Amino acid sequence: MSEFWRLKNYAVSLFKYRRHHEGLNREEERWKFHRPTPISELGETGFLSILPLIDWHSSDPGFKTEMGVSYLVKTDHLTVLFDVGQNTHAEDPSPLLHNMAKLGVDLAGVDAIVISHRHYDHTGGHAWSRKKTFSLGNRQFDLSQKKIIVPSPLSYPNANPAVAVDAIRLAPGVATTGIIGRQLFIGWVDEQALAVNVRNKGIVLIVGCGHQTLSRLIQRTKDMFGKPIYGIFGGLHYPIPKGRVNWFGINTQRRFASGSGIFSPVKWKEMESDLDLLRKEKVQVSGLSGHDSSDDVIQHFKNYFGPSYKDILVGRQIDV
Repeated sequence: MSEFWRLKNYAVSLFKYRRHHEGLNREEERWKFHRPTPISELGETGFLSILPLIDWHSSDPGFKTEMGVSYLVKTDHLTVLFDVGQNTHAEDPSPLLHNMAKLGVDLAGVDAIVISHRHYDHTGGHAWSRKKTFSLGNRQFDLSQKKIIVPSPLSYPNANPAVAVDAIRLAPGVATTGIIGRQLFIGWVDEQALAVNVRNKGIVLIVGCGHQTLSRLIQRTKDMFGKPIYGIFGGLHYPIPKGRVNWFGINTQRRFASGSGIFSPVKWKEMESDLDLLRKEKVQVSGLSGHDSSDDVIQHFKNYFGPSYKDILVGRQIDV
């Protein structure tokens, strides 16, 4: 390698390192000073089901799996498509559409689309994410009659997605949490979760990746809704000891998208600390996504929650 390229790569690395640390300061400032308006009249639902349409593990080999997330969330008053997977190989139909067809899920029955954050494994792939949009497959379907809630400005043909900087109530008992910002080594991310208030139980959180950190997500939920947290399902991002993605021998899920930097990835003791927090908050039920947490961590959660743990498997509905 020539001296020029050595100097250029060093300068790029130095710039990224400096930008990362500036972002960490921005993250702390925003968390300290941004105080969203609480939702005092959230309401409730007597019924909640979560049907994994895309995730890492499956209940049947006939379903397609990938390192992405999409859940169909149903309550008494609303049906939500939460995230739209990755479509890693630009298949037609996409894994999401294939699984929807196999499960008899009709897009016409979906009232709202909620995107947790703008990473490609939640927006339908790199191509759509780069264009600051999302898609269920290789072409964008007509969603003009549906509510679309996004965490940062995203466009969609003939639609006007609402950016949920603060929490948005979607139906009785159903709301977004509003965004929580996080500086990762791969860049800044704004992420929101879905909060469902189940009658006689409390809030159930449906989470895309958990980049906002569990402690901040729980604190935001308590501040916004003033109700106990009954359960949490989805991605909490524990790629420990390693994640699902390797690039030139580097485990990118752990090194680039977790912890406080490339040299300080999330550790087992931090996951244990989060479990202690769930215990303190008396969270009763949980299910962990395999798209961003290792099988070792999933088994640890299963041991902790026992019979109340629910496996997140494509095609297997979770009823709360």
